[in-house]
Amino acid sequence: MTAKNRYKSLELETPGVYELEGLEVGVTSNCNYKCDYCCAYNRDDGQCISGQEVIRIIRELPRLKRVRLSGGEVTLKYQDCLEIVKYCGLHGIDTQLNTNASLLTEERIHALRDAGLSNIHISFNYTDPDAYAAYYRVHPRMYERLEHNIRLCTEAGLETVLETLLFEGTQANMQAISDKVYELGVRIHEIQNSIVMPHSHWSKIVSKESLIHSVNELIKHKKEDTTLYFTCMDRFAEQLGLREQPGVYFSNCVDGTKQLHLHGNGDILICELCLPVVVGNIYQGTSLKDIYTKQPQALTDYLEKQPCPAYDALFAGE
Repeated sequence: MTAKNRYKSLELETPGVYELEGLEVGVTSNCNYKCDYCCAYNRDDGQCISGQEVIRIIRELPRLKRVRLSGGEVTLKYQDCLEIVKYCGLHGIDTQLNTNASLLTEERIHALRDAGLSNIHISFNYTDPDAYAAYYRVHPRMYERLEHNIRLCTEAGLETVLETLLFEGTQANMQAISDKVYELGVRIHEIQNSIVMPHSHWSKIVSKESLIHSVNELIKHKKEDTTLYFTCMDRFAEQLGLREQPGVYFSNCVDGTKQLHLHGNGDILICELCLPVVVGNIYQGTSLKDIYTKQPQALTDYLEKQPCPAYDALFAGE
């Protein structure tokens, strides 16, 4: 795996045996935004997990290669995040911070970089303040802060990833968004396919035709020094005639097979986004270290069937 592809290193490998190589940690469920599209498990239920507790858990997982820190808004627990990043950096574990960027400062960005943060992952769905404000339910001035903090990340040399959700509200503006991503200095752009999420009543998914058109247009106009990652499309990309090429990846889904999500109350989920199915709780007898050898029934059921909500939504009734 080249350094260029470090961001999605687990997802770019050929799927092999089931073992826990990636752990996503919901450091806090609290959030200062109220986005339309939110997959957070029990958002704002007040559950948090300390940096020292996360480090204790990580110590028991010798095969762990990556830790993703998410929320809620993860930087509400900034000091805990910094502790975790420092520990992982010293022990050869990649770290990713998923944030809305609203609470970042130049000092925090530099501290995270110096602690060894592998990449910072920021949601980016709009190119104007009013549309941004309506979607995220914040004041339009927050868009200016978003742009400012993204530039601070790239200027600091921190590997910055902007993720755009491909759904009804962005499908007509994907190229403009892509151009803005580039103008902000970001060279890694992730396009997340929208899915039906019954638990949050989200159903604004794009049609097959729109998805194919948007993906092909983004690939056609991709800058040479940009890398595109298309997620939640790997199960059907070839079926739709979508092909990888240099700098374009339809990364494998590793949720449930290589990666699990840990909530602040100890609940272990298959995938917070697609399948918020609880497969155990670390404080109620479930061992993350042994979870693939002593599988809870819910995890066994998933591994036998490996359902894909993204496929089901796009090919409903076929």
